[in-house]
Amino acid sequence: MSVYAAYSHIANNLGAPPFLPLNRDHVGDTPLVNLTGGVPATDILPYESYSQAVGRVLGNPATAFSSVSYVSPFGIQELREHVAHWRGVPVENVLVTNGAMNGIFLAAQTLIDPGDTVLVESPTFPFALNIFRRAGARLESIALHAGGIDLDELEQRLREGRRYKLFYTIPDFQNPAGTLTSAEHKGRLLALADRYGFAVIADNPYRELWFDHEPDGFPDDYRHAERYSPLYEIGTFSKTLGPGWRVGWTIASSDAVRRMSVIRACVDGNSTALGQYAISSLLQEPYWFDRLLETERALYRGRAQALVSALRTGFGDAVAFDEPRGGFFLWLGLPQGIRIDDPHVQDALARQNVLVTRGDSFAPEQPGRDPAHRDYADHVRIGFSALPERDLREGADRLVAALIGLA
Repeated sequence: MSVYAAYSHIANNLGAPPFLPLNRDHVGDTPLVNLTGGVPATDILPYESYSQAVGRVLGNPATAFSSVSYVSPFGIQELREHVAHWRGVPVENVLVTNGAMNGIFLAAQTLIDPGDTVLVESPTFPFALNIFRRAGARLESIALHAGGIDLDELEQRLREGRRYKLFYTIPDFQNPAGTLTSAEHKGRLLALADRYGFAVIADNPYRELWFDHEPDGFPDDYRHAERYSPLYEIGTFSKTLGPGWRVGWTIASSDAVRRMSVIRACVDGNSTALGQYAISSLLQEPYWFDRLLETERALYRGRAQALVSALRTGFGDAVAFDEPRGGFFLWLGLPQGIRIDDPHVQDALARQNVLVTRGDSFAPEQPGRDPAHRDYADHVRIGFSALPERDLREGADRLVAALIGLA
């Protein structure tokens, strides 16, 4: 009789976010409108420039072998220097990562011991929650408002003796809610972190995709630190150059960067070398990245406006949302009485062949004793970055057709 090795407790309990399925029994011949995407527009990425950059790297004897070999766990020096100059920090404070998720993972492994409590926004990005659970953390949440979390509430919790190992935030164009925090908010948050001894993981993949003005940054004193800073600032090229490059970065104290580089030696060794060299080659061309960002901002601004206009025309005052100021997403409050976990609602959406991301995917786990807990089943997240304006208008029309009759 065979005896099988059991899956770990972690593998058995991480689960998966409950993304909304289509009920194919109710889908007709109408093409699907998929409003779940959180990726760049396929028609805006400069593929020819990518091809030329890879060719330059592989065609240069000085970089050809290095680009397909092992490289420093810190990242190649050229890319670290580019990121450091662009983000205004010393190069020693930059660690190149395999996208933002790898940065969150390495920061979590550097900070969390089993049993530590991690504070997160509610709603928030669900895959980060599994990283913290994987590290053995307990999760606690705090409600997100238009300008970020209520720092008075956080300070009150801390004064009452509640302690956190870290706070995870998405400060600019938050996923899913789209909120944007000010310089004052960011500075006060880090001051509380300093006073009460917790770290701040600031996951910022959408920061460069602003529509009207560049978001405020975190105070430079925390971003330039050598021995200690509570701030771990996560960035990525995934939302601007494409997620398949798997190249991002973490800005932290130089001491924390060194410690994360040691941890990554046990995880992935280093980020993709060819991707790092190719992106470095692209960034060497003056203003190339700036021009691409300007084009992307204009495109996504237009798409967001088209979606907003269609939703307002179709739903009127029956739904609630804030107009996006950047990023990829619109957080839509459904008509009163409509919940995305209702099979009748799911069937109605399936009949219209429109796919959205259900709001309860973004609800952190909460103890049942918390009366402020929300499951967000009365919301959906709509991604506008990947679809042309005509498809966004069509998707909004289908949402109206599916939901208005159910309200």
